[in-house]
Formats: sequence, C-alpha cells, structure tokens
Amino acid sequence: MKKEYAVITIVSLLGLLFMYAAVVKAMDYGLFLADMSKSPLLVKYDKQLLGPGVLGIEFLIVALLSFAATRKSGLFLSFFTMLLFTLYLSTLYFFYTNIPCSCGGILGKMSYPAHIAFNAGFTLLAATGVLLYKTNNAK
Repeated sequence: MKKEYAVITIVSLLGLLFMYAAVVKAMDYGLFLADMSKSPLLVKYDKQLLGPGVLGIEFLIVALLSFAATRKSGLFLSFFTMLLFTLYLSTLYFFYTNIPCSCGGILGKMSYPAHIAFNAGFTLLAATGVLLYKTNNAK
C-alpha cells in the first residue's frame, strides 16, 4: 500500500511538472521558439517541427500518466524526457555561454546549476516511479 501512495505522489508531481512546462511554453509560444533558436545544440533542427514536438511530448506524458492503463508508459517517457532535458541543460551549461533557457515560467528563471539539479531530481523521481510501478504491478 505504501508503494501505491508513493507511485501516486510521483505520478502527480510529474504530471504537474509537465503540464506546467507545456502550458507556459504554449502561452508564450513565440518566445519559446525564439529561445530555442538561440541554442547552439538545436541549430540544425527545424524549430517549426521541434517546438510542437516538445509540447506534444509534454502533453502526451500528462495524458499517459493520467490513466492507469498507460501509466507505466508515462513513467518511462517521463524518465527519458527528464534525462534528455537534464543532459541538454548540462551540455549548454558546461560547454557554452550566455544561452537562454527555453523553459519559460519559473523554470526559465532558475540558474543553470539550480535547473540542472531540479531536473536531475525529477529524473530520479521518475526512475523511482518506474521501479516502484514495476514491482507494485508486475505485468
């Protein structure tokens, strides 16, 4: 029963994070695309495809986490997405200078070290959710 509550808490936190991030980006979509365009790691990618792709994945994660039948997939996608975002921010921080974060809202106002730690914490949270879900619902 304790594992069940832990999984529900983790799923709720991840759902809130991804919903917040997606809504903030969608509300100021032009700024989101402009900030993404300044990233040296994304120069080769079409922002008109990448922008909706990022938002789509974030909203998809929220949808997957919302239903018991797809929760396991949502936890896995949350983990890999948070891992990717953490590696992306770490690469920008350690190898480039003066690159704005395209996250927006409160997350975009964090310093790079704080944002990397925040993302790493949510990556570990998602990994914990995957492991607890797998042991709690062996299917």
